[in-house]
Amino acid sequence: MTNSMSGDSIDDVCFKGFFNLTHKLTGISLKQGRNSMLEGRLRRRLRALELDSFKQYLQYLKDHPDEHEEFINQITTNETYFYRTPRIWNYLESTYLPQWYEKNSGRTLQIWSAASSTGEEAHTLGVLMQSFKDSHRDFDYRVHGTDIDTCVLEKASIGCYQGRRIERFRQMRPELFERYMTGDDSSGYQVTPPIKERIRFSQFNLFETPPLTPQFDLVLIRNVLIYFSTQDQAKVMATVLRRVKSDSVVIIGESESLNSVTQDFNSITPMIYSPVDLNIRGAA
Repeated sequence: MTNSMSGDSIDDVCFKGFFNLTHKLTGISLKQGRNSMLEGRLRRRLRALELDSFKQYLQYLKDHPDEHEEFINQITTNETYFYRTPRIWNYLESTYLPQWYEKNSGRTLQIWSAASSTGEEAHTLGVLMQSFKDSHRDFDYRVHGTDIDTCVLEKASIGCYQGRRIERFRQMRPELFERYMTGDDSSGYQVTPPIKERIRFSQFNLFETPPLTPQFDLVLIRNVLIYFSTQDQAKVMATVLRRVKSDSVVIIGESESLNSVTQDFNSITPMIYSPVDLNIRGAA
C-alpha cells in the first residue's frame, strides 16, 4: 500500500457501490452525503488489507465475500448506554411487568433486544427483570439479544462497562446499580451472575427469516428503523410480527414511528405498540 490512500476519497460512483452492497447485505440505507463518515470507518480495512483506494476495496468486497462481515462491522452504528430513555424503563417497571405477571404467573417472560449492539439495553432489561423477580419468586425471564455486528456481540457477551455507558444508570437508579452491578470504575462493571445467566446474545440479520422459537412477549427494537427506508422498515416489522404473540408489546425509538410503516401494530403510547388482533388484521 502506498501513501496515496491517505488522500483518497469516496466519489459518488463508489458511494453508490457501497450503498448498494450495504442494502443488499443488511437492508440499511446509507444516508446520501455521508461520504466522509464512511471514509473514516473504512480506512482501517484499507490499511489492514494494504489497499490504496476505496475503489479497490469495493472491488475486493465483490471478489471476497468473506470480507462482508468485516465490512458490516465497520459501517453499523453502535453508540448506546444503560438506562437509555428512562420513561421506557419506568413503563416496564410500573405498568408492563405488573400487568404481564398478573396474566402469566408461573410462565417465563421471553424478551428480544432486537438491535442489542454492545449489550447495554439487554443488561438494563436484565437488571429490571431481576429486581421484579426478587419480589415475585415464581417469576422468571430470558433476554435474547441479537445484532448483525459480530464485534459488538462479542463485547455484549463479555458485558463489562464503564464511563458514560453506565453513568446515567448509576445516577438515576443508584439502588439498582448498587444491588445488581459488580466491579469498580477502573476495571468496569458487570451485572450479577443470576442476571448474566439469563441473557444470551447471537447474530441475526433483521432482513432474514427469524428462527421458529421462541415467541417473544416483549420486543425492543429501538433506534434502528431510522437506518432503513420506509419500505424496508415494513420488512423489518414483518419479521418482528412473526416472532410476537397477540398480546406482546413492541418498543421502538424516540424518533421513530410505525404509523406510516405498517398497519399491523396499534400504538399504546409514543414508542410503545402492540400487534393488531389477528382476526381484525385478516378481515381488513
